[in-house]
Amino acid sequence: MCGLLGIAALRGRRPSVAIREVERMRAALQRRGPDGSGTWEHENVVFAHQRLAVIGSSEDGEQPMASADGRFHLVYNGELYNDRELRAELSATGVLFRGSCDTETVLRAFEAWGAQAFERFRGMFAIAVYDSVEHVLHVARDPLGIKPLYYHHASGEFVFASEPRALLAHPHIEARPNVPMLSAYLTSMRSVLGENTLFAGVFAVRPGESLRFDATSGILTHTDYYTPAPVAADEQTARDAEAAMRAALEDSVERHLRADVPVCSLLSGGIDSSILCRIVADLGVELNTWCAGGYDGDEEGEDFAFARAMADEVGAAHREIVVDSQRFLRDWEWMVAELGMPLCTPNEVAIHAVSRDLRDAGYVVALSGEGADELFAGYEHAMVAALDFLRSPDDVRSSGAFQLEAAAWIPTSLKQHVFAPDVFAACENDDFLYRYYDELFARCKREAGPHATALDPHLRFLRHNNLTGLLQRLDSSSMLASVEGRTPFSDVRIAEFADRLPMAFKFDTSPGATEVAGARGKTILRRAWSGRLANGIQTRPKQSFPLPFSGWLGERVGVLQSSSFANAFFGADVRREVMEAPTQYSQVAWPMINLALWGEHWFA
Repeated sequence: MCGLLGIAALRGRRPSVAIREVERMRAALQRRGPDGSGTWEHENVVFAHQRLAVIGSSEDGEQPMASADGRFHLVYNGELYNDRELRAELSATGVLFRGSCDTETVLRAFEAWGAQAFERFRGMFAIAVYDSVEHVLHVARDPLGIKPLYYHHASGEFVFASEPRALLAHPHIEARPNVPMLSAYLTSMRSVLGENTLFAGVFAVRPGESLRFDATSGILTHTDYYTPAPVAADEQTARDAEAAMRAALEDSVERHLRADVPVCSLLSGGIDSSILCRIVADLGVELNTWCAGGYDGDEEGEDFAFARAMADEVGAAHREIVVDSQRFLRDWEWMVAELGMPLCTPNEVAIHAVSRDLRDAGYVVALSGEGADELFAGYEHAMVAALDFLRSPDDVRSSGAFQLEAAAWIPTSLKQHVFAPDVFAACENDDFLYRYYDELFARCKREAGPHATALDPHLRFLRHNNLTGLLQRLDSSSMLASVEGRTPFSDVRIAEFADRLPMAFKFDTSPGATEVAGARGKTILRRAWSGRLANGIQTRPKQSFPLPFSGWLGERVGVLQSSSFANAFFGADVRREVMEAPTQYSQVAWPMINLALWGEHWFA
């Protein structure tokens, strides 16, 4: 796991900054890769890299990496889980490998197949390759968006980096707020929507997208190299589907365990992380687990008890990290400053706390359960709400508008009260946000295909919108502690399996099931591992390192008054109301305080 950045200018020009400025930009990524660094310069291009050594810990993994003939240069962040298969295929054609690092596999694959290599990679990755013969820069991001990649394109120069903070260390890229996205954040709690970020002029490479910058013409081309599979016709029995589910996930876990450094697992006591730990134990791998959470008064969160029980069930050495109000408030503000981005969920503080502890204990890689809910319909309240929407003929909203409003932190209808008048006018009634949700839902409907139920596009929407945000949360929180988070559920083969799986194997849509508390999602996971988990985990409501954060907001709500950014952005009345009752209005206070902390850091 690593941090990467680069600048490609038009041919005949030098990059607009000197190498010492590039190294200063790279320093912003140091936590992503404390084990080594490197730079490469060539006429109109410069690459820089920070390395976290996980596979191929010796010099054979140093980056930037060059092909033997010097034509291609690569910087890469991620892991390949089909490294062995790709090496065997390439070796059969006469390709010789110098070392064991998967970075070399990525480079050799690009030499052999060009940009089509991206389609062959099974893993998590952000990649940049410069072809010094064709004078073309290729960048790509993995299909599920596990690894981040951002860029700025202006005045004949293309700049990319693993984090916005590194981009904005470029002396000619100004940090400017993207006002429609700030409004979108308050409602969606997403700091990235598609290619849009909170910074004007800073864009995200979308999951499953590759970009091609032609350094001769200056033309930037976008290509979706990955398309999710449509729902398949229901032609398999439940027993066959469950057996296939077990085989697919066991294969994914085994691949995600490959590393030359110690691997552990996050264990929340929910079904997803518990299944992963069960599989690791069944593989005969020594297991160390971590759980984080908070106390509501003197009462222990139930995550601790269930995680403890599951750790005992599989014989894991288990550690617990308690996040109290003092630690939460300190780390929250520090994380916003270090990441240069507001947090999306309070859980990020807990994820970072546990990552820091496991890193201190000598672990570099941690398995985590992100992806199961979005792929296998684990958000039961969201699924039931979608069913109710579909069964309500009087609800004339578009499906995108329904999804937006059903999960809103600050409803769009309140924006005229939340914003200062000039900011509200600049947001144009959240037209950007509604348009984005409608377009994304239309894409989900097309992807689902002819065998899909009316509910399938709604689940796919959660997959595209929620999962990308959760994976961003895991990456940023863990990499602040120089820890690589790996997600066996969020694997392209598991995603393809889930996408093809008919809804009946994922969620019970019968009317009776949705009228009582017995409505269950992730049906295939519960059945496939029935009797293999600690008591009670199969039927637990959804949890994820929860924290009693609402009662702690009063200690930070003063920033709404002291911050010049908050004074300019938010209306005086809403700031006063939230400051007087932050716990009562926690759903409004959390995003507002985050934006205030973020804005004060960048724009004070």
